[in-house]
Amino acid sequence: MTTSALARKLSAGQCGADTPRSVLRALRLGLARASGESMGLALSVIGAKQAVRAQEDIADRLNEGWLMLLFTSDQGGLAAACLDPGCVSAIVQQQTIAMVTSDPPPERAFTDTDAAMVAPLIEDMLSRALKLVESPADMASLSGYEFSSRAEGRRALNLALVDEVYRMFDLTVELAGGPRQGEVSILLPERPLSDQEQVADITQSGVNLDQASGVIRAELNTVICRLSLPLTALSELSVGDVLPLQGARVDRVEVLSIDRARTAIGRLGQCGGMRAVRINEQGPPSALPAKDCAGFLASKSSLTPSAPDDEMSSPLDDDIVAHDLTTEDSLLEPDDLLPASSEQRVTEISHLAGLPAPEGNGRD
Repeated sequence: MTTSALARKLSAGQCGADTPRSVLRALRLGLARASGESMGLALSVIGAKQAVRAQEDIADRLNEGWLMLLFTSDQGGLAAACLDPGCVSAIVQQQTIAMVTSDPPPERAFTDTDAAMVAPLIEDMLSRALKLVESPADMASLSGYEFSSRAEGRRALNLALVDEVYRMFDLTVELAGGPRQGEVSILLPERPLSDQEQVADITQSGVNLDQASGVIRAELNTVICRLSLPLTALSELSVGDVLPLQGARVDRVEVLSIDRARTAIGRLGQCGGMRAVRINEQGPPSALPAKDCAGFLASKSSLTPSAPDDEMSSPLDDDIVAHDLTTEDSLLEPDDLLPASSEQRVTEISHLAGLPAPEGNGRD
């Protein structure tokens, strides 16, 4: 079993060898390696997320009382690194007493000495992360940073950051194998690329998702009718029993996603010999494009129509969920609704589903 698991890991690593690393992944690896190799502090990133923030929104995302460091770039950009007290205390303890205790750090104001002890770790992390990325945009975001100064608080940090947009990376780290956890936030300015860098970035990014994935199967469920039964009646059901479909309408079925959320209202029909659903067919037939919806065969019945409810309408565009559309379109007219009796409903739905007509009369 161990050999099989190792083989799967090696195979997965070989398959993804040509995939460029993102900045978030590069920062995770860079921080862990810089901490372990530079100061002997075991560090692992157990959580990571990234976002793009406007400059005026950054201060609200940080906590007062963190150590806030500023880094200048040789290209004129200004980045920042913010560490919570638990992370700063572990780094200081490792460099002073060569061990990290599990006791919570005492509340105190950080000094320039704390900044001088923590800044080399962040510089090493950025330098290592730069070597791991391949995209020109990512390389431009990480290159050339050196420690500049310490910000006194969120307001001072917000005033120092002058770029309009920043990429914010939030890392949750585990220190010394578990005794201590901490938070690290990295702020990198979003620098526009030059023409040459844009061309290189497009070439590096490769094909789009639709070109890389090809055909993807998406599973949707269609609900014709919802019933409420007493528990006693449900427990007495047996093979061959028929339930009354009261209020069922093939032109007002619900289309549900995999999490059972209603995504659209549709109409049952057939297309090319297969079951099909037309999504959000609310307008007149003349408003639908004939070329795109050819081949849809809707249910044909004749009874008095019911007024559609406004709350059942869907914002989705007109579309057909079907394959191989080859024949002419036959749309359901406004008067073509599901028959009123249970027997007729069962027969109609069985026809749409491609099932043989039930024998005998259905029970209401």
